Amino acid sequence: MNFGTKVRTILVIATCLNTALMATDVAQFHNPTLDMVYKIVSVVLNFIIVACATYYNNDYTEEACMGTGHGRWLKATNKGYTFGDGLQQEPEVDEDAEDELEGEFYE
Repeated sequence: MNFGTKVRTILVIATCLNTALMATDVAQFHNPTLDMVYKIVSVVLNFIIVACATYYNNDYTEEACMGTGHGRWLKATNKGYTFGDGLQQEPEVDEDAEDELEGEFYE
């Protein structure tokens, strides 16, 4: 899991806990003005954090990380970036391994 995914996940959990505290009136300062400021800031931060966690790709598994890397590589190559000799060529495929996979993943 990359650093950004960990940070966004922690922030979403903290936001959920803060929302629960607000809903149960546990988080009160016994000052109407301060309570209102706290609620407004909490709602705005809740919106921002959930929007960021939804917008950015969260790679919770190794396979997801690989997919993100491949997607970034595709975006970069579509923009005309090159990454050295031979990286844009089709990868070599072991014919025997491909035949073994056909029954599992391909119809």
